[in-house]
Amino acid sequence: MILTPRFLLRALTPADATKRYSSWLDEEMASDFIAGSKRPHGVDDLRAYIEEKTGRDDVLFLGIFTRDTNEHIGNIKYEPIDREKSYAVMGILIGDAAWRGRGVAAEVIRTSGIWLCDHFGIKDIILGVSRKNRAAIKAYEKAGFIPETEGRLRTDLTENLAMVWRVDTDKTT
Repeated sequence: MILTPRFLLRALTPADATKRYSSWLDEEMASDFIAGSKRPHGVDDLRAYIEEKTGRDDVLFLGIFTRDTNEHIGNIKYEPIDREKSYAVMGILIGDAAWRGRGVAAEVIRTSGIWLCDHFGIKDIILGVSRKNRAAIKAYEKAGFIPETEGRLRTDLTENLAMVWRVDTDKTT
């Protein structure tokens, strides 16, 4: 469990796969910008997906829950986590539209990234984002991400932007 000022981050369990969670992946924003929304995502599919990720050393799949009401509002996933090369690839979904644009991503990314640095020696958090998703790019820049130029992320760079946050050099600021 990881705590931020407003959120509790904890490993997802199959019980967290709900119709509400599934509905997030049906939204236009998700279908346009979240790679995982392209595969089947009914409740049973989500349960199987969560079970597949559970217990793996190279995956940290966390639900984002409000601290005051324990409401599930999104997820953050690090996969793969490469301890040998000290980096992790991140994806985040703020599923509850009421929480978008309220600084959730920056707060959750910063706290979980520092946790990964402290517990696993992860120095860089890498992500890919659609160049069309200006709101996400702005949020990632606010969280400290810059363009990634080392080619560690396999993505179509004509459509997507690879970004990196150097956690170990930024975590004290």
